Amino acid sequence: MNNEQFLIPFFNEMSLNNIRYCVLRNYEKLPKSLDGSDLDILIDKVDVNVFYEILNRVIIETNGKIIIRYGKLTPRICIAGHNSSSWYGIQLDVHEGILPYKTTNMFPIDYLLMRVNTHNTILVANNDDANLIAFLKEILHNRCCKEKYFEAAKETWTKNKFHYTDVLLSIYDNKFIEMLTVTLEGHYIKSNISELAKYGQSLLTQGIITKVNNLISKSSRFYRFIKTPGFSIAVLGTDGAGKTTIINAIRDPLNEAVHNSLYYEHMRPNLIPNIAQLFGKEQQSGPVTNPHSSDPSGFAGSLLRLFYYSFDYIIGYWMKVYPVKVKKSSIWIFDRYYYDYLIDPKRARINLPTWIIKGIKFFIPKPDLVLCLGTEPEVIHNRKPELPLDQVTEQVKKLKLFNENDSNSVWVDTGKTLDESVQKALEIIVNKMSLKIRK
Repeated sequence: MNNEQFLIPFFNEMSLNNIRYCVLRNYEKLPKSLDGSDLDILIDKVDVNVFYEILNRVIIETNGKIIIRYGKLTPRICIAGHNSSSWYGIQLDVHEGILPYKTTNMFPIDYLLMRVNTHNTILVANNDDANLIAFLKEILHNRCCKEKYFEAAKETWTKNKFHYTDVLLSIYDNKFIEMLTVTLEGHYIKSNISELAKYGQSLLTQGIITKVNNLISKSSRFYRFIKTPGFSIAVLGTDGAGKTTIINAIRDPLNEAVHNSLYYEHMRPNLIPNIAQLFGKEQQSGPVTNPHSSDPSGFAGSLLRLFYYSFDYIIGYWMKVYPVKVKKSSIWIFDRYYYDYLIDPKRARINLPTWIIKGIKFFIPKPDLVLCLGTEPEVIHNRKPELPLDQVTEQVKKLKLFNENDSNSVWVDTGKTLDESVQKALEIIVNKMSLKIRK
């Protein structure tokens, strides 16, 4: 990963334009790296418009695109891009002049921005402020927190209790300050933290105007159920087409772009076990060396097999995949998919008329994108000669036909070098995701 190709010009532009901002946490390795984290950044309200102008300009200059964007008060923006040799992926959480609990500010912004420190020319939050903000954010949103957040806030409060009392009284009342003092001067007690959180939540949500704003904000989230932030990709191809190699190569930049929310599944959602596991049979680990070693089931067995796995595609999607796609920025990669039953049914031991498989396909949730990987059959056969050339030729033919007739499918020629194939696959994914958020 080479995130500095975006981070360095981004922060240079922020400095040149005198943007009033601060990075809230995980800034130790900036601007070289995010060290596996996202970029949590607060922008002064008066600079928000200029900030987005800078962001869009740097994205274009670094050959990047926004692939996921959602949220209003604190938009989450996922970016992927590349130069001639490597890709980058970055997720930004942008606080537009507010550190919110619902629609109410939970910490004074002007105070925070007046006390910023400089780290490698980058403006970052004062450590004590960051410790207290992290604690408040955790308890207000979750009514609990990890002990590390408590201990950091306790150290800050012990040193600066009287100072922060005056600061927080601009938002909270005396009772909250008293409860906060008792909590942070004691031991890590979950019940105390929970009571403090409940009272803080009630303070920040009181008043008719606040309640209406919260209701409007909450209702806007329902749009995610229609247009999910998450994205799903199915990767198809015959054995030897390069699926595993390309999937492994595209995972890192995509995972960085969605901050470790990339999910991989083989064939289907896998909410339910496969049939062999139901009967206690051991599963083969590693690559399949002879995919057609087992004879297909009879008509009844094939039908049962198809219905069983179709149930997983349907119920597994709505219970496992879809909730994550709605909740957050995420990418799901499926190594093969239901369409494989049309292209290579023998692998799944299915022997049924094509019209039955196509009929059930109507009910199977469609991925947002299908990558069809392939090249000349002779090239594939030379890479992996387990299947006869005539079978490879037939599968490539079926895959091309599927690609031509499916609007979500894009062909990737894997007869080129690995770098060229990976570059093409990532460009297709990034372009498709970018188009989705513009619709």
